[in-house]
Amino acid sequence: MLKSIILEFMKNVNLKYSVFIEDLKTHEICGINEREVIPSASIIKLFIMAKTFQLVSTRQLNLDDRISIDKNELVPYSIIYVLDHRNTYTIMDLITLMIIQSDNTATNQLIHMLGIENINQFISELGFVDTVLKRKMMDFDAKLSGKDNYTTAKEVAELLHLMDRGQLINSDYSHTMLKIMKMQLDNSMMRINLDEELIVAHKTGDLPNIKHDVGIVYTKHKNYIFTMLTWEATSDNYARDIIGKVSRIAYDYLILGKL
Repeated sequence: MLKSIILEFMKNVNLKYSVFIEDLKTHEICGINEREVIPSASIIKLFIMAKTFQLVSTRQLNLDDRISIDKNELVPYSIIYVLDHRNTYTIMDLITLMIIQSDNTATNQLIHMLGIENINQFISELGFVDTVLKRKMMDFDAKLSGKDNYTTAKEVAELLHLMDRGQLINSDYSHTMLKIMKMQLDNSMMRINLDEELIVAHKTGDLPNIKHDVGIVYTKHKNYIFTMLTWEATSDNYARDIIGKVSRIAYDYLILGKL
């Protein structure tokens, strides 16, 4: 039923999209183009976060370790870029900035520390076949050469499901990852039309004409996973607006029982 409502709403939209929504109480699923492989934008950062916590769990990294970042590694428009280059940051700082502000300097530092091959091996070991990291953030030369990062709405939802069940690394780190995601600063998409008191653990993705938002919505009655990826949009604001409206449709159907 939810699928038919969304399809009706989306029949004349000027963008391409994929959706995967799951009611975590009844396990009702709504999937539309959910296996379409598309550029991940910053959604790939959820997988980088998970790999970092895996290394913390095996004591190869420590969340309190402090990292200095060379000026040549700073990425324009990131928070770290505008701060004093003499600052140092803990691993936890880098993870938090990467998720809640989508800081690309923090992300690239973690990619450098973890290694692209190691991140992809971890993704593969989780059972994902369509999610891959091929380049650092804002590496336009790599993108022009054909390298990009990819995922699907279905695989992102599966990652969120592992977090929700406490099975991504372990229960403690799953909880920590969700706690970080609840502090997300970009609330212009799936969060924008939802009631302010709701708690939402989510991550956005933002590139020109590509807008994504994925996460878990927590309510008094039940929780649900919402993932929506959009591309080839006529404008960025248009895509944000569509995601916000579909998110509200899902909330009305799953929580308020509106058909």
